[in-house]
Amino acid sequence: MMQIGCCWFDSTQRLLIDKTTAAQWHLNDHEYWVLNQLVEHRGQVVALSMLETVVISGNCSQPLSHAELLSIIDNIINYLCQPHTNLIEYVPEQGVILYATVSTKRTKILELPNRLLSLGQYLFIIAILLSVLLFVFSKLHPPQLAQADVLRQVLTSDGHIVQLFVFGNNNQQDALLHADCLSSQLRLCHHVRWDSINMTLSANQHYISFTLADSTEEKPLINSIKVNIDNMSVPFITQQWLQKVHICG
Repeated sequence: MMQIGCCWFDSTQRLLIDKTTAAQWHLNDHEYWVLNQLVEHRGQVVALSMLETVVISGNCSQPLSHAELLSIIDNIINYLCQPHTNLIEYVPEQGVILYATVSTKRTKILELPNRLLSLGQYLFIIAILLSVLLFVFSKLHPPQLAQADVLRQVLTSDGHIVQLFVFGNNNQQDALLHADCLSSQLRLCHHVRWDSINMTLSANQHYISFTLADSTEEKPLINSIKVNIDNMSVPFITQQWLQKVHICG
């Protein structure tokens, strides 16, 4: 007999025997096949294809479905005492391994795809997801949008709504001038792929930068344009320019 955690494995009688309580679990053909393969290759990852092809006493092979195999592994793990449940580990899309000893360094969130997470693990995953979502949201919608000098919704000729945010850098008059110019030209566009446009006037009055965002796609698209300006008080945006920089289609 071979010891597996708190149990003895009797391969002749096909039994798992609890060393403390003497409780016995009779393994069916499929359970015996899986556990015997793990024992024979202890410390190695046994391929899923091998475990799913059951061969008993030289008979024809009996295929196991993936779900059946996972259920068998789960049953075997449940036979073991709690301190030894991590002796058997499922490696997704690869196989299953039976360790020689319990490893205190190995930390697994999931032992099997259908096993439940602990409350602490759930909270940890939720915290990570919230952090990622907040980071992505801050990139797509910078906090300074609430401080824009001009905020508008522009309806284009094809019915598309574009959110327009203009930052004047303490130059409210020029910010309003360029916002009026861009808004009037956007309304004439036959197609605008962007749903958000940020226009920022530089503090030194030498250039205007544009940040274009399209968050309707599965992967949000962002583009930027920087334009040198000779006279900030003279509007320069035309239909031809919008088409040249691919704001209008």
